[in-house]
Amino acid sequence: MKRSNLFPVLIGAVIVVLIVTAATLWMSAGARKATDDAVGKVSEFYLEELAGRRSQVVTRFFETKADQMQRAMALMTQEDLSSQKALRAFIGRVEALYGLELFAVADEDNVVYTELTTYMGGSRYAFLSDELSQIRTITTNATYGGGKQICLSLPIRDRVFNGKRLKTCFIEISMDDIVSMLAFNTQGSGTHFSLYYENGENLTGFDFGPISAKQNLFAFIKQYLTADEAEALSGNFKEGIAGKAQFSFSGVGQLLYYSPIPETDWMITVLIPENLIYDQIGGIRKKTMTRSTVQILITCAALLVFFGVLAMRAQREANALLEQERKIAVRDSLTGVGNKYAYTQKENEVDQEIRNGNVRPFALVVCDLNGLKQVNDTQGHAAGDAYIREACRQICDQYKHSPVYRIGGDEFVVFLEGTDYEQRNELLESLDSQMTENAKGGGAVIAAGMAEYEAADVHLHDVFSRADERMYERKKQLKEG
Repeated sequence: MKRSNLFPVLIGAVIVVLIVTAATLWMSAGARKATDDAVGKVSEFYLEELAGRRSQVVTRFFETKADQMQRAMALMTQEDLSSQKALRAFIGRVEALYGLELFAVADEDNVVYTELTTYMGGSRYAFLSDELSQIRTITTNATYGGGKQICLSLPIRDRVFNGKRLKTCFIEISMDDIVSMLAFNTQGSGTHFSLYYENGENLTGFDFGPISAKQNLFAFIKQYLTADEAEALSGNFKEGIAGKAQFSFSGVGQLLYYSPIPETDWMITVLIPENLIYDQIGGIRKKTMTRSTVQILITCAALLVFFGVLAMRAQREANALLEQERKIAVRDSLTGVGNKYAYTQKENEVDQEIRNGNVRPFALVVCDLNGLKQVNDTQGHAAGDAYIREACRQICDQYKHSPVYRIGGDEFVVFLEGTDYEQRNELLESLDSQMTENAKGGGAVIAAGMAEYEAADVHLHDVFSRADERMYERKKQLKEG
């Protein structure tokens, strides 16, 4: 090729290279921005899903407790109001039957009656005011140790005790129970959870990522937001509006999402580092930026598929995390069997089947441990925990094909179905025989009572009540024998 012809070719090649390079850089920049936008949307979806699901868990928990309280008050008779002793006995039965810890009623003078004590509650409980006592409320109350308890209160209608109108019943729920149920600080996941009041004060007593439990959320975060962003954040909290905020702490971008808990002034909050999801696709984005023009076009098309897969993956991971947390929330930490919350879910399912008329035959075995208090008092709580685990093992060994629930400190319920239901009488006789031997020669002693579902039963607790009565009869036999 002549030199005169070579020069234009070189110039043309340089121009083509420049065009291709510019196109590559421009498309890479576009791909980078598209990637960032998509990851941002996936992150927001991930946070919204977590916060919304957890808000539903808390709401269902309070709905279940409120329903149990209403059922309990429906059982109150005039005889239960005949004396303070009778009222306390009723409260004790309600706590045992429904697992309602610290159940109490209050009259129009704000006198509070519990199973063991009577005291004035006007200065301690805000929900006893004339206005709040007329509606269902969820409030917090400081304990003597400086912690917090959650109070769920319901109005009482047409009940009079000692000449005074009973206006409110309520329960006190430990904040630790809520925190444990929802597993707010997920170890190793980089995701943090908490509850805040509408004024930005921490409700749980646990640190929220880089934010100390003692720090006000607004006071901490306003130094990283613009004035308008900080005002919008505090306004959303006060109005109970879900939303999100982005800020940088120690050089790391943070994503904050918040969602209100109905009937409260609380916000459930979720916090993750921005790079939690970005890091997962960094390598793929780097390879994309090094491709030729044709490869970039193909990659751009593939990115659409990739982000669809990434979104589904994020959904699966979120569902897997929620499923794992749900399993934790319904398992008793000491014994590994179902806890009170799991039993309540089962009760709701069976009640619905009864209402629909499609319930299958089943029976309940109610179990109560003898001698646990003596073990705790003489050998310590570690020995008491071992006693509970041993008793649970014997129950599970006996009823291998049915779910077992621990609904109280020393109380268990077995839901008999399938093979265990068909052999229910033989299994109960076997358990009773073993307990008779244990009572004589040592070992955990369990009093058990069984009742089958009958056509006249309206709720699962109807079966539970019969089984509970038979359990107490058996308990008396074991003590006398």
